[in-house]
Amino acid sequence: MTNKKVAAVLNETAQLIELTGGNPFRARAFSGAARTIRDLEEPLQAYVDDGALQDIDGIGEGLAAQIGDLFARGSFDLRDDLLNAVPPGLLDVLRINGLGTKRVRTLWDELDITSLDDLEEAATAHRIQTISGFGAKTESNILESLRKLRRYDAQRRYADVYAPAHALRDVLAESTNAQVALVGAFRRQVPTLKQLTLVTAADAFDVVEALSEAGYDEIEAARDAHPPYVTNTVDAALPDGFPVVIYTVSGDVFGTAVWYHTGSAAYREAFTNTYGTTPEVAEEHTLFAEADAPPHPPELREAVWTDALDDLPTSESLITVEDLRGTIHNHTTASDGAHSLRDMAEAARERGLSYIGICDHSQSLTVASGLTPDEVRAQFEAIDALNAEYAEQDTGFRIFKGIESDILKDGSLDYEDDLLAAFDLVVASVHSGFTMTEAEATERVIRAVSHPATTVLGHPTGRLLLVREGYPIDHRAVIDACAEHNVAVELNANPYRLDLDWTHVRYAIEQGVLISINPDAHATDELDNVRWGVAAARKGGLTAEHCLNAKSLEAVTAWLNTRTSVASAA
Repeated sequence: MTNKKVAAVLNETAQLIELTGGNPFRARAFSGAARTIRDLEEPLQAYVDDGALQDIDGIGEGLAAQIGDLFARGSFDLRDDLLNAVPPGLLDVLRINGLGTKRVRTLWDELDITSLDDLEEAATAHRIQTISGFGAKTESNILESLRKLRRYDAQRRYADVYAPAHALRDVLAESTNAQVALVGAFRRQVPTLKQLTLVTAADAFDVVEALSEAGYDEIEAARDAHPPYVTNTVDAALPDGFPVVIYTVSGDVFGTAVWYHTGSAAYREAFTNTYGTTPEVAEEHTLFAEADAPPHPPELREAVWTDALDDLPTSESLITVEDLRGTIHNHTTASDGAHSLRDMAEAARERGLSYIGICDHSQSLTVASGLTPDEVRAQFEAIDALNAEYAEQDTGFRIFKGIESDILKDGSLDYEDDLLAAFDLVVASVHSGFTMTEAEATERVIRAVSHPATTVLGHPTGRLLLVREGYPIDHRAVIDACAEHNVAVELNANPYRLDLDWTHVRYAIEQGVLISINPDAHATDELDNVRWGVAAARKGGLTAEHCLNAKSLEAVTAWLNTRTSVASAA
């Protein structure tokens, strides 16, 4: 039971209490405990083992006992009673954007809506708008959100599939003693996936047996129709139900099958048109050699690269985590981060980095405890003191004074210009007012990019993968503005964001715009999110040369100084 999972269960319990008309103070106690546990640095398991749950603020004797039961048997009596008191599908209805517990309760009472199917039927028949307080616009938004949720539920983020995918591959390799490769969209490191695909030289019977022994569900061997180079197909699922397709192939065409089932259809067609027939080989690298083709990196085997097959960057030239020399966009407890300035700096040093940018939220984002001007100046003093300490130790490490300045609705930046000019770097980001047309959003972002203080454009569309679509922008126009004003573009490495989308990285490179792979870390362990940003950046063909934070401390300092002098002059 991870802290995150316990917090989710407690928050769900709070929602169930509200749905059933329970004591609102009790609901708030559960939701408050959920927030506290989610933000804990230590595993909650340690508190359970030590009998110290009541040492945590907001957790009394009763809640401690319920959490103990949750660890012991996966639930507790109150939660079981509440779950029995509501229709099973009602919690799914709560997942619809814009429907809180009160509205879901109203839909249940007024229209007997107890599932997503009920909700879709009622919205399609325009019955929801007949309820007081809803209306046609609300009904339309509910229907759109529901259909989006269903699309999202059929997919997974690459980062979420990464560990279970490799665990499955290892199970098959160890159990069958045969070659196994992860292929398809996963091998191409696509940010969101619809299924996991593997190719193995093992016999289908051995694959089914290995999966069964390892406890995988929904295993089915299909023997009627097979894609190219495949002998049999085995269908299965990851523990969370995500579909898995395993192709069993002959060892003498294993390499060709891996190549075929890795690349997109457009890539395969372009490859054949460019290099002729596809050789049948046991090793993938042999296929490229026999076709007299360069070894195309798996990440680049996409439609957008089919015009450059002879000139693709090599796998060795693409950006790696090891290329990163620093980290630009990070938060501390001064705003909504979980760790202190010193903790974040030390965590960056432990990872071998030479610099860290501290970019807490600006004053307009009150929900994230954005910094007032006085709090900014206090943080400056703290950074100066810590930098002086590092200089005395001759660590070769520096903290940059930064801010994640909100791009306000008119495109201006948070804070007055004199304070903005005092930062070493400014990450400009939109955090509110997402309901914009493409023209409005593009104008708003370009105005922010044009501000002399802007150093980096943060998460350019504000998207959250499988949660929220980003606001629409004309990417080329925005990138052109960044080129004109010497502003870097962030590829936010949080696996929920990966924004800038990889499909626009190539154009940014062509325009001479630096990409900054930023973890947007709100805790020390989130510094490691750069691995997901690197995966996306590689798909866009990014090399260390075109990455801002792959530059040395001296080089990035010099670049920032040119930006600071421009802001000061303005």
